[in-house]
Amino acid sequence: MPPFEVLLAAMRDELDALDSDDAVRIEAATALKLAALGTTVAPTPDELHAAQALNALASARTSTLIAGVTRRLAALATAAGRPAALTYGRNGRTSL
Repeated sequence: MPPFEVLLAAMRDELDALDSDDAVRIEAATALKLAALGTTVAPTPDELHAAQALNALASARTSTLIAGVTRRLAALATAAGRPAALTYGRNGRTSL
């Protein structure tokens, strides 16, 4: 398998690991992806577009996972009797 195809396969495996919510599997898939990154050669435009699409998908899934964890932590803090942390938005106004 060509080196860039190995990288694309590793990126797909990492996406599957993100869907599994298994931290050990995510770490292993990320390590494989990083190893594949070190052995790549110049990609073709089609390969580059495929990698960009996979990267965007991984970014979206990661953001979704982070948002879920943030909601769960806020719910646990509220259940423990602690108010939600005060944060500032992009416009400088406070929000809860």
